[in-house]
Amino acid sequence: MNEKQQTPATPNVPRDWVLIVDDDEPIRKVLANFLEITGAEIIGAENAENALQVLSARTSEPLVIFVDVLMPGMDGLTLARKLKAQLKHSTLVIVSGHMNNLSWWPMDLREVTFLAKPFRMSEITEIVELARSGINRET
Repeated sequence: MNEKQQTPATPNVPRDWVLIVDDDEPIRKVLANFLEITGAEIIGAENAENALQVLSARTSEPLVIFVDVLMPGMDGLTLARKLKAQLKHSTLVIVSGHMNNLSWWPMDLREVTFLAKPFRMSEITEIVELARSGINRET
């Protein structure tokens, strides 16, 4: 009798994923290109409403969410407040090309990571690696 050797089933471990919320498609593409080396699944959303739809359709929280401040419809700060209340494990990163001084930053978002445009690839990958290790990046 010929017995088949069975290998244990690989557990279905969810892959890390990152959400990029920016109305500017070239910025989403640049971020996605930078994030490719992290091995995370990358999902883009062109506005806050689309981002909320993506989040409600997924079974796990994203590792990191990059949110642009200035977007049509719901702005990034409003979205960040919603996400901060809704998500427990994701690292939230506010991205802006117009703001670089944190002195005026809203008090309720001071602990959220801020990233000024233009950003470097090393900054993006550092944010993801720190999120994986459970450490928040200093703003």
